[in-house]
Amino acid sequence: MPNDLKQPKYGIPVRVVLGSGEPILGLVFVQWGQRVRDTLNEKETFLPVKTVGQLRLVNKAAIVHVDLLSMEEIDAQQELFPEIDFEYLSLNPF
Repeated sequence: MPNDLKQPKYGIPVRVVLGSGEPILGLVFVQWGQRVRDTLNEKETFLPVKTVGQLRLVNKAAIVHVDLLSMEEIDAQQELFPEIDFEYLSLNPF
């Protein structure tokens, strides 16, 4: 029953920019070895983005682009990303 086991997910810090120009800083969760691009290409209409204090479901049709944040940007804004697994970030080319 390995399919019944819940796979751990890892938060990847991103900046999602919407058609309105609004930037959303938050975490997109992926499984080990999965890329943010993979989550954007999944069939679901909405992309879950965890921000401070809430989970936003962003309509993928409204997204203009998604930026992966650099380690410098993450360090400068650590209060926005309390759930980051830095070991995962250092080991994976997401």
